[in-house]
Amino acid sequence: MRMAEWLVVGVAFVIGYWLVAVFLPLLRGRGSDEAASAPPPVPEDAPAPRWFEVLEVDEQAGREEIVAAYKRRISQYHPDKVQHLGPERVALAEQQARRINAAYDTALRVRGGR
Repeated sequence: MRMAEWLVVGVAFVIGYWLVAVFLPLLRGRGSDEAASAPPPVPEDAPAPRWFEVLEVDEQAGREEIVAAYKRRISQYHPDKVQHLGPERVALAEQQARRINAAYDTALRVRGGR
């Protein structure tokens, strides 16, 4: 084999390895690391966290900061983004999305309406 043929084989091997490493976990349903690092489910009798804790902002945050934090947080747990994960993670993401939406509504009420 010539040097050019060895080079083509080597490049094809690297690209093939990369494709398998990237797409095989997705095909097995492991999904992204964002959803994998989701917080554990909250028990029903646990005290509700305050809106600024859920949105991960300061209690004195302005409207723009609240909206940006809401968009950032809800994008992690939106049901359309986690449908490919297992049913347990989908249920957890739906619970988190409800908490985030409730915190956002509370924050807007506290900050003077929508």
